[in-house]
Amino acid sequence: MKTLCRLALACSAISIVSPLQAASDPPLVNEPEVRELAAQTDNFSFKYSYPKSLTRQPGLEHYLDRKAREELEKFTKEADRDHADMASENSSSLKLLPYEYEINWQENGETPDFLSLSQLWYGFYGGAHGMIGSKSLLWDKYNNKAIGPLALFTSAEEFDTALEAKFCSELNAQRSEKRGRPIAMDSDDSFEKCVAPSAQTVILGSTNGKRFNTINIYIGPYAAGPYVEGDYQIDLPVTEAILDSVKPAYRKNFTVKR
Repeated sequence: MKTLCRLALACSAISIVSPLQAASDPPLVNEPEVRELAAQTDNFSFKYSYPKSLTRQPGLEHYLDRKAREELEKFTKEADRDHADMASENSSSLKLLPYEYEINWQENGETPDFLSLSQLWYGFYGGAHGMIGSKSLLWDKYNNKAIGPLALFTSAEEFDTALEAKFCSELNAQRSEKRGRPIAMDSDDSFEKCVAPSAQTVILGSTNGKRFNTINIYIGPYAAGPYVEGDYQIDLPVTEAILDSVKPAYRKNFTVKR
């Protein structure tokens, strides 16, 4: 499966809407490869994009367009409120830096019933540094709605049990590479313990274009290590144990990766 773009700005070209237009109703525009909503004012910059190829599902297109406008409306209110509060409480020249929020969606796999999507977001709210994170969803093509990937599994506990051994081993291997030392499996350190895969961002992927045969677990900063280590991405193949944790009605959408 494709790895999430490490830097949000590298996922697609930026299209900035003028402050005047942003203050009213910026349009969703079609760039060569993406469909995006962008706005910029003195208080913030915002960009939301997704691959234009996803418009092949009209229901999904409408869903993502609606989410883009909801995200912009919420972010605009937060940024304008915080900057106004700072201005009213501070008589000096001290001002908040402009906020930033960027969301980039990408497609990770497709089956006859579902499209798997993931997003990488970046946010800056005037602190010491920005923050990154990820979300995922499955688009149910027959019922025209978004659901969470874990809805296809019998339970979060069964999902975690099926992934645990390989997931924890790979997580510690990546920790060790970043820290330059081995990680003890029985450590009590909060940044050395394993984390529950189901509590992270679960991204279903396909290398054959027909069935889900990979699972990516995205772990954001602070969840498995300090901020300086950034995020972690654990790629795992679908195994028989994982297949057994899928609800029977959805098993036709999965296959063991050979």
